[in-house]
Amino acid sequence: MTDDKVKKTGKGIQDHGTFVSSVKASLSMAKNKTANIRKTDSQLFVANVVSPAAATLLAGLTAAVGGNQLFQEAAAQSNDGGWVLACILVTIFGFIATVSSMFKKQFDDRLVLGNQCVGRLLSLDLAITTGSSNWEDAAREYGEIVKAFPEFVS
Repeated sequence: MTDDKVKKTGKGIQDHGTFVSSVKASLSMAKNKTANIRKTDSQLFVANVVSPAAATLLAGLTAAVGGNQLFQEAAAQSNDGGWVLACILVTIFGFIATVSSMFKKQFDDRLVLGNQCVGRLLSLDLAITTGSSNWEDAAREYGEIVKAFPEFVS
C-alpha cells in the first residue's frame, strides 16, 4: 500500500485526507448528537425531580388547607370541586413523573453510548493527528466504531 492511501472497511481505497475528513466529520456528528441527547436528558431530569415534588407539595397543601379552600373557584363551580381539581393535578404530576423517569432511563443509556463513541473517535483523531497509529490500524478502529455506534456516526 502506498503511503498516501489507506484502506477503509468495505469502501475500497481512499487517500489519507479523505479518511481524516471522514473521522473528523463523524466526530463532529457524534458530538452534536450526544450534546442533543445530554440536553434532553437534563430536561427529563428536571421533569423527573420537579413533577413528583409538585405532586407532593400540592397533595400536602390540599390536605392541610382543604381542597375547597385552596381552589375556591373550582369549589364554587361544583360541590367538592376544589378537591377534584387538586386530585386531578396531583394525578397529572404523578403521571408526568412516571413517564419522564422511563424516558430518562432510555436517554441515560443513549448518553453512555454517545460518550463512548465520542471518546473512541477523539482517541482515533488524536492517534491520526500525532501519527501514533498506522493507517491500517486507524482504518480498522474507525470501521469498528462505525459498526458499534451507527446511530452516532451516520
